[in-house]
Amino acid sequence: MKMMFVIHSLGQMGGAEKVLVMLANHFTSSGHSVSILVLSDQQSIFDLHHDINVISYNPSGGRKSRIGGMLGQIKFIYSALVLEKPDIVIAFIAASNILTTIAAKLAKRPVIISEHTNYERALTDTRGSLSAKIWRMLRRVIYPWADHLMILTEQDRDKYPYVRALSVQPNPLVLSQKYASLQREKIVLGVGRLSHVKGFDMLIDAFVKVEASDWRLVITGEGDEREVLESKIREYGLEDRVVLTGFVQDMEHYYKRASIYVLSSRAEGFPGGLCEAMGYGCAVVAFDCPTGPAEIIRNDIDGILVEAENVDALREQIALLIQDEEKRKLLGENAKEISERLDIKTIAAQWEEIMTKVIQQHEEEI
Repeated sequence: MKMMFVIHSLGQMGGAEKVLVMLANHFTSSGHSVSILVLSDQQSIFDLHHDINVISYNPSGGRKSRIGGMLGQIKFIYSALVLEKPDIVIAFIAASNILTTIAAKLAKRPVIISEHTNYERALTDTRGSLSAKIWRMLRRVIYPWADHLMILTEQDRDKYPYVRALSVQPNPLVLSQKYASLQREKIVLGVGRLSHVKGFDMLIDAFVKVEASDWRLVITGEGDEREVLESKIREYGLEDRVVLTGFVQDMEHYYKRASIYVLSSRAEGFPGGLCEAMGYGCAVVAFDCPTGPAEIIRNDIDGILVEAENVDALREQIALLIQDEEKRKLLGENAKEISERLDIKTIAAQWEEIMTKVIQQHEEEI
């Protein structure tokens, strides 16, 4: 099968980007022909299979208006589809979904679009300065023209009554195994962009109230909330107990050392960091935010769910796990089972089945 993926950028370590690369590498290794259209000229930071053809958008003629930029990207996608003639085109993230659907319909190619956050958050952080309201209007108008929509959770299934066809498809989980002998340490771990939506301010608020002076809170990631979080750490006098590491490439080193992983987000899509932490055997605590945690964690079996944005409940559960080593170990061992549920071969096979159906349906309609 000849596949073409479309995404805005591979220049940052986002969840959607990681999923696209995992699928593209897997499909290429399985004998499929794979290309990736990148709607910017940013260099990829990912390790891609050497047979993957990456085609980057390099607009000419200087800076364009917002509408002009969108039209230029649509033309770029259309030209690539006409030239490459893929059997199927798969777009990642809402704004790219809209542009790709238009181009695919003009080029008469079957198109699958995919959301990688929850319905309410999609398009609120999209690139460019068009308002979320306009982008959401475009989603409502354009999505019905796509052949299939992939979303991450059952919680969002009823939000798209206007699409032709829809599947709920969780993201795959691929774990490296470089470290065999690391020991668990007295570390509570948080992972993600230093942004308001990730809720690290609430995590610090909870941690400061935990009576465990020999434990540290380590938060990996970078973002525009760094100064806010650093100020909060100084205010609490936690400089010796809370560490902001900045961006980390080798997350396995942290997942295998941490005893507890906390997801403190105000909103998610299908949180990859939570899945990775579970796969590496961390005891996890997560806010039951929209969406994802409740469809990943089996409460009190392989993790703990607490009421969304309830800092006192979060503090209580962190303290409980710090005090109860036996429960930490039990939750961590049970959590490892997620690797089987989200195995890349299983998830990729489900994607391939949907692609095949979409291609067949498209051929019947021509």
